[in-house]
Amino acid sequence: MTMNRRNLLKSSLIGAGIAVGASSVVEAKESRREEEWDVVVVGAGFAGMCAALEAAEQGAKVVLLEKMNRPDGATVYSSGWIAAVGSRFQKNHPDTEEAFFNDMMKLSGYHSDPELIKVYAAEAGKGIDWLADHGTPFYLWENLPAPELSRCLISPGEGITGGSKLIRCLMAALEKKSVPIRYNTKAVELIHDDCFRVEGVSCITPEGRVNFRAKGGVILTTGGYGANQAMVGQYIGPWASRLIVRGSPWITGENIIMANQVMAKLVNMDQFYAGPITPTGHANPSPLMHAGYGIQVNSQGRRFVPETWLQVPKAKAIAERTPDNMSYMLIGQDADENSNILTNTIQRFARLGFQVYKGDTIEAVAKAAGVPSDNLVATVREFNKAVKQGKAKDLEPPYLYDTPHALETGPYYMIPAAGGMASTFGGPKIDRDARVVNFENRPIPGLYAAGAAAGGVWYQDDIGGNQLGGGMVFGRVAARHAAKRAKNQE
Repeated sequence: MTMNRRNLLKSSLIGAGIAVGASSVVEAKESRREEEWDVVVVGAGFAGMCAALEAAEQGAKVVLLEKMNRPDGATVYSSGWIAAVGSRFQKNHPDTEEAFFNDMMKLSGYHSDPELIKVYAAEAGKGIDWLADHGTPFYLWENLPAPELSRCLISPGEGITGGSKLIRCLMAALEKKSVPIRYNTKAVELIHDDCFRVEGVSCITPEGRVNFRAKGGVILTTGGYGANQAMVGQYIGPWASRLIVRGSPWITGENIIMANQVMAKLVNMDQFYAGPITPTGHANPSPLMHAGYGIQVNSQGRRFVPETWLQVPKAKAIAERTPDNMSYMLIGQDADENSNILTNTIQRFARLGFQVYKGDTIEAVAKAAGVPSDNLVATVREFNKAVKQGKAKDLEPPYLYDTPHALETGPYYMIPAAGGMASTFGGPKIDRDARVVNFENRPIPGLYAAGAAAGGVWYQDDIGGNQLGGGMVFGRVAARHAAKRAKNQE
């Protein structure tokens, strides 16, 4: 088939246009400002700060990048627990790495990578001492029910969250080591060669596009993807997109977007840590919900979940079993008989700007909360009758507390509790050196991940404090390996 002169000319012009366009793109990339570093850490949260500080202590020239104008990851919203054994704070509470390992594996349903959990068990106590040496205050929460036991170290917030205290202490340590933190610097693309060996990361900054070259490697510590509704719907399910983000609204899955650029293996993408939260996302009703008093009802005034369930399955059930991801804890004044848990909760909520619903009668509190009063009255009547007859466990769903309390002492309160997402567990799979692996389980040279940005460590559930602990442990592991890699390339 022959081509006429007009089509030939048109084809030539299009071809020339493509060539000019491609040339422009290459020229634009080559004109970007570049910086040379040994280690580049992406995400100024707890994991990222631990990684940057460790890399600096290993002698690496390191920079810490943060897309927001301040550290605003999940850590600052947390209570600051870290789970560990073997720290100097735990000398009076003998424990073993083996027992710690076994409990973490059991909670994961034996889905966590055992090699990673072994690293965690061996490194966490050392990490606590390391943080303490850098001025981080800790106290030990002793003799909790299993599996927490005496494994939870807490940094007292003293007016701020414990997580914020951790971040402030690390920022002070980074300043002493002269480690720069570049704010308003959003990582968008990994720099790699044709074989996907990672050589740095390209970022959008107020001054334009900047390439940060990394001799030893790039460490992704951007957190998970819980605030990215599209990813939540894709990886967990449409129902989960109704969950309220319990932490930072900026945890949006950049780790996954960039890891996909080099064909990284993603694992455990449907797994996440959940917990109840108020609809505003500002107050946690969990302590009151597990006090052994009251009942949990949906917005129609009906019980729908066993009150004894722990916070993870309970939070998931609120989102899955209600059309509006909404429930209420109905509780009476008798909850304060042996403790002030009700009064303390109301006061704590008030400090956070959240008022609970109150009424002298069941009808009045139902009206205040906007719940159908006839339904709520019938639910309470059925519950009280079962309690008095010793048949609370026969209710549907069963009320499983050994010593149930009838709802007969006003005033009554209804505390809203929605299902919330605290942290996602899935991400690019790492090995014991925190190196991201590809589909063939081979390390991708120059790419590391830690904290909620990494996959393979957590699944289903964990010990309280494991999330921060994982960021600390694998942030430091990644930093040591990347710093060594930089030295070997000199």
